[in-house]
Amino acid sequence: MAQKIDPLIEALGLSMWRVQRKITSQMSLHKEIGLTVPQFHLLHIIAREKKARVIQLAEQLDVKSSAVTVMLDRLELLGLTARVQDENDRRAVTVTLTEKGEELLKEAQNRSLVLLTEHLAILKPEELEKFAEYYTLLEKQER
Repeated sequence: MAQKIDPLIEALGLSMWRVQRKITSQMSLHKEIGLTVPQFHLLHIIAREKKARVIQLAEQLDVKSSAVTVMLDRLELLGLTARVQDENDRRAVTVTLTEKGEELLKEAQNRSLVLLTEHLAILKPEELEKFAEYYTLLEKQER
């Protein structure tokens, strides 16, 4: 038996999906600086981890290691990442950002924040604060 869905929840879900699609498509502006949205996300994870193994990156992106390897090949060709032999395990390779990768990531992050600021400008400061609280609650629930 199908569960009855509250029309408000259904409308909210549809709105969230539309807004996310719009923002994601606008994030494709990163292509102007040579990045796709998945590459931007991967660079962000590598920056956060400092040194990461492919398997860790794949887990965080929820994709197969082979998909990450293909993305890393492209990022390495662009001079944004480097593969380095792990100091503790000679069989293992870690991935780091190059200086160029760090600079490009900062530019992409700035563009993302400007874009998000533009989208959220319709909210009053107190509404933005509540919105942030709600999203934090949703995020905690997903962990």
